[in-house]
Amino acid sequence: MKLTTSLMFVLSVAVASPVLSQDGGKQEQRQRPAPFQQFFTLPSIEFSKEQQAKVDDLYESFLPKLTKNQKDWGGGITEVQQRSLREAQRKARGDGKEGGEFQQAVNATIKFTDEQKKQRAAIQEERNKLPGQMRTQLTALLTDDQRTRTRQRQPARNQLAPTHADVKYGPHGRNVMDVWLAKSDKPTPVLVSIHGGGFRGGNKSVSGGILKECLDSGISVVASTYRLSDEAIAPAQFLDSARAIQFMRQNAIEWNFDPTRLAATGGSAGAGLSLWLGFHNDLADPDNEDPVLRQSTRLTCMAVFNGQTSYDPRFIRDLFPDTTTYKESALAQLFGVDLDKLDDLPKEKYRLFEEVSALPHLTKDDAPAALFYASKLDTPITSQGIGIHHPRFGKALKEKMDGLNIECEVHAGIPRGDEWTQLTVDFVKKHLGVE
Repeated sequence: MKLTTSLMFVLSVAVASPVLSQDGGKQEQRQRPAPFQQFFTLPSIEFSKEQQAKVDDLYESFLPKLTKNQKDWGGGITEVQQRSLREAQRKARGDGKEGGEFQQAVNATIKFTDEQKKQRAAIQEERNKLPGQMRTQLTALLTDDQRTRTRQRQPARNQLAPTHADVKYGPHGRNVMDVWLAKSDKPTPVLVSIHGGGFRGGNKSVSGGILKECLDSGISVVASTYRLSDEAIAPAQFLDSARAIQFMRQNAIEWNFDPTRLAATGGSAGAGLSLWLGFHNDLADPDNEDPVLRQSTRLTCMAVFNGQTSYDPRFIRDLFPDTTTYKESALAQLFGVDLDKLDDLPKEKYRLFEEVSALPHLTKDDAPAALFYASKLDTPITSQGIGIHHPRFGKALKEKMDGLNIECEVHAGIPRGDEWTQLTVDFVKKHLGVE
């Protein structure tokens, strides 16, 4: 799940600024970059005059915070460290690293003092919070139609078109799925891909490599989405994902699915949702008036990437002591709480933490799981983004699953790529009974 939105402080959006001539007169306006302006625009959205005025006010209110954070982040570093930093960044880019992997590679080459680490951790915490705060306030200005357009998926390049696109599986706007049917005379097993995005972004998607490998192996594929946390807090995302599984089973005959062989995969938030489905008691309600909700939510196996095995901030605080990982802003938004007051929340919030975490639901009759992480077990926690995607989550799950004699694989230091694709597909095929 990418719970932390990377805040890249760059100057990219131009705005008109007057330039003074030597005699004090104004020359013709020219375009000059406005710092951080790119964070206050949305793809495919044209603001009305009234909206733009509010966006401008929002920009002015955040500009001092963004400017100070950028200045603080660059300050307190020696010239030697700055040179090393630039060299490490060039090398990481040359090696094709992006996102968390890029940051980890850079951090590993710089030797900060304990005091510098402490200062940068505090600055990073603020840096992690700002994108979510800006995005929340920006999207609050949108009309319903604009909000829908911001969430529309951009089609993946060179990816096979789904057999059935944008199938509605529930009553909410984001209760949709894409379905790729494998060619087979017999009912096919199914892999559902649940997207990540910190529960506040993302849309239905599946890795092109996994899609091809599955279809070639006779495994049908479904990509589903769910309500985001700016629309509804937990457990909405979890119940939506459960309903998607039930809807697939409800349509098993029409789509030639084998309802007894259903696996799940996903990254980050999608990983957490997959594991929750695999461990939670069956949500089937045989007497429900809605035939979809009479279906089972159980899974055959899960193979996930950079997954969280618990969303309980108390658990995360214990798992990563001396870090602020548990204060991840996406978690605060998911639960609708102030995590600075973690020890003084209403009891129902603590129950909610446990309800939507996978680990508390694990019992001896649950499905096997494979967890893959880009970081290594000894990767230092230098940011919330690294912490929330760290293999310690997988290690904690494996210890518990080993005690229950349930198969659990944890692979650390496996970035997205061919090896990850093959390991994921091999695990899924093994447990779906596909040769």
